Amino acid sequence: MSQKRIFIVDDDPKIGELFATVLQRDGYLAQAFVSASDMLEQLDAGTVPDLILTDLMMPEITGIQLIEELRDRDLTLPIIIMTAHSSVQTAVEAMRLGAFHYLQKPVNLEEMRTLLAKALDLYADKAELQEIKKERKQKHSVAKIIGSSPEIEEIRETIQTLKDIPNTIVLIRGETGTGKNLVAQTLHYSAKHSGRFMEINCAALPDNLLESELFGYEKGAFTDARASKMGLLEIADGGTVFLDEIDSMSLALQAKLLSFLESRTFRRLGGVDDVRVTTRIICATNAPLEERIGEKKFRKDLFFRINVVSIKLPALRQMGKDTLLIATEVAKSYATDFNKEFEGFTEAAEDKLLAHDWPGNVRELRNVLERALIFAKSPLLDAKDLVLLKTEGFEPESADGYFRYRSGGTLEDLEYEYIKHILSTKKTSYAEVARLLGISKKTLWEKRKKFNLDEEVEEMTS
Repeated sequence: MSQKRIFIVDDDPKIGELFATVLQRDGYLAQAFVSASDMLEQLDAGTVPDLILTDLMMPEITGIQLIEELRDRDLTLPIIIMTAHSSVQTAVEAMRLGAFHYLQKPVNLEEMRTLLAKALDLYADKAELQEIKKERKQKHSVAKIIGSSPEIEEIRETIQTLKDIPNTIVLIRGETGTGKNLVAQTLHYSAKHSGRFMEINCAALPDNLLESELFGYEKGAFTDARASKMGLLEIADGGTVFLDEIDSMSLALQAKLLSFLESRTFRRLGGVDDVRVTTRIICATNAPLEERIGEKKFRKDLFFRINVVSIKLPALRQMGKDTLLIATEVAKSYATDFNKEFEGFTEAAEDKLLAHDWPGNVRELRNVLERALIFAKSPLLDAKDLVLLKTEGFEPESADGYFRYRSGGTLEDLEYEYIKHILSTKKTSYAEVARLLGISKKTLWEKRKKFNLDEEVEEMTS
């Protein structure tokens, strides 16, 4: 472990040299300065310390002014103030401005050693956290949302617009596997003050557990509540809670969520005190919420509340040549992970990628390319390297008036394939197709538009 560098600033050279000598014996790289301006010159020359120990009352630049100078240089490091008893109140003000702590003169050397060690340990952890946050911001930057289509450009512009607007509720809509989680995390990490990102899948938990996970509970709220527990809304205060598959939430819990969104306060289960937080809420769904409202399965007032900003993610089959851009970036990522070379796709491979309808969207694309990079013999991926979903036997089959769909797809995939099957095999009106499907003509029209079925059926029947 490298030695920690400490700068000592005191207009009394005897005190500065004494502290420097003591700290050098303790194993630190300690250097004393009689003026803050001399210290700042060395700092600007490129020598940045791990900690600054400075007198509060100095003739040229005071300890308070030194803190402001360091803040203007965007430096985050612990500053410990030394002050006489009569200036303790000023030292407290210095702490409010960013100083770590203060020492009263005459300084007790053991107290100084203890405080320095504590400050260095805490700021080492803080620096590590800052580095992790920086890496996450880079990993989830807007540039990671790949594509040149107007739809993708609009998504990137929306994220850039929202990054400086706190607490805005966002609804992300799109089919399974289109990258709703990626967009949610990009929204979170693009913000200046991002806090924690907490994610919960509303379909993965029964209602009572989902409520306690979100709102927390007090000791004794139910049989197994042996201690109080904070919920995700409280843990992520100042950050983001991502509610995936919001349509799976019960009507009773939807009402409680709506109450929170209106007031930004809630009570833990079994609690009586209101808890106020500034947590941003991002919701996601692949379900047609308008239909859920008509079926009395989703609250209209909650829909209006969460639909402040709506981001619609296009299906991969609708993205045209952006599919190749996404495929290239995904393949590069896997090539790095597997320590393999990747030089691109052959023309036949590109044609195969563009011709596939990608019912599993980007999630399916990632699986296909992961397998391809594992088994490929050449850095240039060919069509034969791409084992697509249909070649694995998941496509629907029809014969003798029956529709067959093998297990392995999602319900949305099944819905898409079945409606396409009916439209392509039943030469009749849309009204009759709607009747056969048991839905309204309006719902059929919405699903035709959602799945881009008219063009696909025309190609199949032409």
